[in-house]
Amino acid sequence: VVVVQNASVLELKKALRRHVQLRQARQGGVQHLSWKYIWRTYHLTYAGEKLADDRKKLREYGIRNRDEVSFVKKLRK
Repeated sequence: VVVVQNASVLELKKALRRHVQLRQARQGGVQHLSWKYIWRTYHLTYAGEKLADDRKKLREYGIRNRDEVSFVKKLRK
């Protein structure tokens, strides 16, 4: 997924959403995913740190070109 150098976490989430929707459309997979459910159930993480603040810049988390972020299931409270 490609985002601009000074992108925020929210912009990364939007780019992920767009990427997955385009991929699903090309492959003929599930037509609709509930992104509200996904963001409520999973955290985006980088190097073990949750990307919790949508307004924070990716640079502030230390994310650079070709770095990987991953989804981690949230624990119940």
